[in-house]
Amino acid sequence: MDVMKLFSLENKTAIITGGSKGLGYMMAEGFAEAGARILLCSRKIDECEAAAEKIRALGAECEAIVCDVANPDDVKAMAERAHVLFGKVDILVNNAGMAWGDELEDTPLERWDQIYNTNVRGTFLCTTEIGRNMIENKSGKIINLSSMTAFKASDPAIAITPAYASTKGALATLTRSLARYWAKHNITVNGIAPGIFPSNATKGLDKKVAEMEAVIPLGRLGYTDDFKGTAVFLASSAADYITGHILVVDGGMLT
Repeated sequence: MDVMKLFSLENKTAIITGGSKGLGYMMAEGFAEAGARILLCSRKIDECEAAAEKIRALGAECEAIVCDVANPDDVKAMAERAHVLFGKVDILVNNAGMAWGDELEDTPLERWDQIYNTNVRGTFLCTTEIGRNMIENKSGKIINLSSMTAFKASDPAIAITPAYASTKGALATLTRSLARYWAKHNITVNGIAPGIFPSNATKGLDKKVAEMEAVIPLGRLGYTDDFKGTAVFLASSAADYITGHILVVDGGMLT
């Protein structure tokens, strides 16, 4: 196959949770440019509709739906909507997440539960619901959003994130484990571990840009073009023989 065709997402359907902004929107933009049909999910339907409108302006078919990934009823409705619109789902990106920065001893139990409900429970619910369709079709690609903090504690001068990091570590382990068990269904399961990208999750760090750039070997934060190609690669036929891998996109911070 021609190498450029390997990266094409023509005639593929993708669900991106938390797709209205930040990394989710970056991936949606990349998928649209690669030819995919997209269903964007977000807890705030107005933001999700606005994002979908921008994706449609790129020439892609894109729909928006409200979905709290921690709510089983919302996830079931999202999956049913995807099947009505597109028939089957080829790609699931578990991107919806919640960040929290504080010492563990100062983290309220309610906040701990909220982070796990969104980041881990939400990924479980979406993966099992959409995964049943993929198993039936004997094909699918799942991409879970982990974090470099799953492998190395963040610099306390920049952020302290034990609760958040533990959820991302859970997702990295789930990715590797599920890749092993669902390979028999021709489903690949991979992860992306981003470094520091300007987003809603990192807006509290806006005053620490210089400090963050100082610890990144490439000397700058990550931006859209640094990220969307990674997601397209893992979602495309170019990555058909890759599963159980966590691709770190961090400008060299883990080196």
